[in-house]
Amino acid sequence: MVLSVALGQSARVGVVAAGNNLAVRPAPCSANTLGAVPAGMDGAVQGASQTCSSQTWLPIAWANGLQGWSATGAGGVDFLAPLAGQGVFPSVAAPLAYPVRVGPNASALNVRSGPGTEFSIITTKAAGATGWAFEAFNNTGSNIVWWKIRWDDGVVGWSAESVRGAGVYLSLAGAPRPKFRIALQTLGVASVAVQISPADLNTGAAEMTAPTTLVYLAGQTVALTAPEVAPNGARFVRWVVNGEPHTRRTLILRQPQAYRVALVYSPNAPATEDAFLRSLVAPWRQGQIWLPSTYDTHASNNPEYAVDFNRVSSTRATCPYQNGFIQDCNEPILASHAGRAYTRAQSNCSGYGNYVVVVSSVRQPGSNNTYLATIYAHLNYFLVPNGTLVDAGEPIGRLGSTGTSTGPHLHYEVRYVTVSGSTLTLGARVKALNNPRIRLSGQPLTVDFNCRISGLGYGGPAIVGTAPIASLPENIEPPCAPYGCPSGLTDGSAELPEPEPGHCHGELPEEFVIYLSDVNGDGCVDESDLLEVLLRFGETHDGGADVNGDGVVDDADLLAVLMDWGVACE
Repeated sequence: MVLSVALGQSARVGVVAAGNNLAVRPAPCSANTLGAVPAGMDGAVQGASQTCSSQTWLPIAWANGLQGWSATGAGGVDFLAPLAGQGVFPSVAAPLAYPVRVGPNASALNVRSGPGTEFSIITTKAAGATGWAFEAFNNTGSNIVWWKIRWDDGVVGWSAESVRGAGVYLSLAGAPRPKFRIALQTLGVASVAVQISPADLNTGAAEMTAPTTLVYLAGQTVALTAPEVAPNGARFVRWVVNGEPHTRRTLILRQPQAYRVALVYSPNAPATEDAFLRSLVAPWRQGQIWLPSTYDTHASNNPEYAVDFNRVSSTRATCPYQNGFIQDCNEPILASHAGRAYTRAQSNCSGYGNYVVVVSSVRQPGSNNTYLATIYAHLNYFLVPNGTLVDAGEPIGRLGSTGTSTGPHLHYEVRYVTVSGSTLTLGARVKALNNPRIRLSGQPLTVDFNCRISGLGYGGPAIVGTAPIASLPENIEPPCAPYGCPSGLTDGSAELPEPEPGHCHGELPEEFVIYLSDVNGDGCVDESDLLEVLLRFGETHDGGADVNGDGVVDDADLLAVLMDWGVACE
């Protein structure tokens, strides 16, 4: 029976061909008639059904103004069919998405490019074909309700619901579902093609050009993949979903809700290693002057592959390149580039102590999972949570002397890092000092190995900060309690002690694995990490709890924590 779909108050019904000139009566089984409605007419159910003389009757308000009781069928023949949408012609609306089926009255239903016979025919659909109707158009000139339908074979087009005198062509085939829209905008580029999976209801296409609006059924998981490079050469920076940033090029949306999504591209984003290295920002605030230094055993006896920084009062052109030091304990340290900041505290406050790894989106040539990153070590406090997306010049921590350190200073490196599953491996260092490819805020980063500076090793020309800071976040204390900064470097101190044996000893080795399943960055995958994942479970999220970086906290992130359980714990 066509009316197998449950019909409740306000449900739409239409007269099939077999019910042409269906009688409308003042009561069930009444001998009197109020009039008749032709095949193809639609109406809305006004209340509960009643049974009379083995027939089921419904109170219906018809589109032509008649209102009364009509039999749903007789002798196994249906007079009425359930219809999609709400209201009656000419005010049919589609607040939901409706599963529909082509009926026998339209064994070759035309699918057109628009809601009218003046539009071209895309294809035809045989009786029994199904799809989702999600947009209605009331054509008052021809008394026809047109539906935009995504058919199960992926075709999207418009079809007539019924024709007066001919009957119903499309009947409701099941329970409707909510639909949600994704308003997709672009920033930094006029338009860009986005891969979408599955295809949306509105177009049936696997690729859409943003800006656009996508339509999906509630409950569907949607994946949007942006190209790394836009047609104008701009490079992908991030997605912004309802105000929250996401840096993976593939964005996963799981919650059935309306989304405002901005796709951000930057014409100035570095496309190559050289461009990235030239565009690094000095990691301290605008106007401050910091001295670079190194020593023979730095970076595992490669002194040009890491640099220490201390704040100075002023500079000079020749060795010792500075006029007095300024106490730099608790000075805010800034990210040199955009990326994802992973905060870590080494066990027992050894080695690098509290440090941050900022991973960029710039890939190593020939690799699909190895990126350039910068490291900021010996911090006193973190200013961002683990896994936070940061921009160039954004505060990430306060300088300290945590780890194996003889006084407040910033230990700074550029490295390749490889992301694989739930691990991030710190790989080869990039030569940081005396490398013509590297600039900090446009300034060469060099040391003079003929210039010995007491207490610091070899020094070089100072670097001036260029990044302004509008405001600073509250301190986010790391799991490793910060040291009180030693007072070794003070304003105007001309004589500083020679580096102690083991100065900065215990650095991270060339190959060092960071477990992203260590969600809180305390050096141990344990109950606290599991709790953070559970608290965020099911959320669209771009932070530490999203271990695999797919944009949502789900079973995969929970499994990663459980698989790495106990790693690095002492």
